[in-house]
Amino acid sequence: MWVVAVSAVEGGAESSSEEGGVGTTTSKPAPTEPARKVGFLQRLEQHPRLSVLVALATFAALFVGVLAAVPDWREMLSEAPDPTGAPPTAEGSADPSLSVGSTEPSASSPDTPGLAFIDLVVRDPERTGDENSQGEEEWTQPIVEFTVHNRGVRRSVITRVIMTVEESVVIEQCGSQGFPIAVSATYDVLLPLFPSRRSVLEAPVSQQQGADEADRFALRFSTPERKNDVTIHIYRLRFELVADGTKSRLPAGTAVVAVPHAPATGDGYFWSDEDDGKSYPFADFPNRLSLIDCMKRNSATLDRFLLEEAELSPKFAESKEHLHL
Repeated sequence: MWVVAVSAVEGGAESSSEEGGVGTTTSKPAPTEPARKVGFLQRLEQHPRLSVLVALATFAALFVGVLAAVPDWREMLSEAPDPTGAPPTAEGSADPSLSVGSTEPSASSPDTPGLAFIDLVVRDPERTGDENSQGEEEWTQPIVEFTVHNRGVRRSVITRVIMTVEESVVIEQCGSQGFPIAVSATYDVLLPLFPSRRSVLEAPVSQQQGADEADRFALRFSTPERKNDVTIHIYRLRFELVADGTKSRLPAGTAVVAVPHAPATGDGYFWSDEDDGKSYPFADFPNRLSLIDCMKRNSATLDRFLLEEAELSPKFAESKEHLHL
C-alpha cells in the first residue's frame, strides 16, 4: 500500500518522495523579494495633509490661467462700473452713437439716438434789389446749410453748433468797376470782425429729427458794422454739432464764409487770369500801378488762405479757379 504524505511549505511550495513505501517531505525556503524604494511622490501620497495642498495648488493654477486669458484685467479691476450700464468710451473719443457720413443703424443700443452728418453747403449772398441809406444795393447774408440724418429709433435734438475759427482774413476792394432747397429753420450768427485764431463760437439751435428722419437747417452769417460796405471779411470755420445732451461733438465739416459776399473776378478785389491776359490792364486808372499791386497782394492772401481743404460757395470756387499771382 502506498502512503503519501503532503506537507505545506511556507509560500505555498509542495514536495513528495516515494521510496520503499515510506513517504517523506522536504521544504525549500521561499525566495526573498528585494525591498522597494519609497519615492517622494509616494511619501506625499501618504501625507495626511495632501488633499489641502492639492486644493491650494489647483486654485492657484486656475487663478493664474484666468488672469492670463484676460489681458486687461488690471483695467477691469480698477474701473468702477458705469451706473447707466453703457460701455466705457475712451477719453476724448466721439460718442459711439454719433458717426460721420454713415447711414447704418447704431449697433450700441436699439433705443439710442444715432445722429449722422450728411452734407455741408455754402450759399452765396444774393442782391435783394433794395437800396440802403447810401443808395447801394443790399445783399442777403451768406448761409451755411447742414443736412443730418437720425439713424436711431428715438427722436434726436441738436442743441448747439460749435464753430472754431481756423483762420480769418480781410481784403479791401482795390478799385471798383461797377458791380434754393427747403430749409426747416435758419439761425443768425454774428461773427466778430477780427477773431483770434482757434477761437470758439457757439450758436444755440433747436433742431429735432424723428426716428429715421432727415433734416436740413442753416446758419446765416453777418458781422458788426464793417469799415465800409466793400470790405470783405473771410472766415474758415470748422463746425461740430452737439445733440441729445451728450458732451461729444459730431464733426460737420469745414467751410469758408465771406461777409458780405465772396470776391468775384472783375470786382477789383484780386488779380485774375483775365487781368493777366490784358496787354495794358486798368489803363484808364490814374493810380494804375498801386491798383495792380493791391490786387496781387490780395491774390497772394487768398491763395494762402484757400490752401486748406474747405467747402466753398459756387462764386468762391469759381474765383479760386481764376486766381492768379
